[in-house]
Amino acid sequence: MRKILTPGVVAGLLAAGAVAAGLAGRPALAAFLSDPDTAAHVVTAAGAIGALVAGALQGVRAE
Repeated sequence: MRKILTPGVVAGLLAAGAVAAGLAGRPALAAFLSDPDTAAHVVTAAGAIGALVAGALQGVRAE
C-alpha cells in the first residue's frame, strides 16, 4: 500500500482535484486541495485508516 500511496501520488491526485474544482466553480475547494499540507494529512489519514482496518481484520480472524 505504501508503494502505491506515496505523498507524490496523493499530491498529484489532489492537484487534479483542485483543477477540477476550479473548473467546476468551487474556488474554496480548489484552494484547499492545492495546499501542500493537505497531501501530508491525506497520507496520514489513509495510513491510520489502513491500520484500523488491518487491526479489525486480524481481530476477526483470531476468533
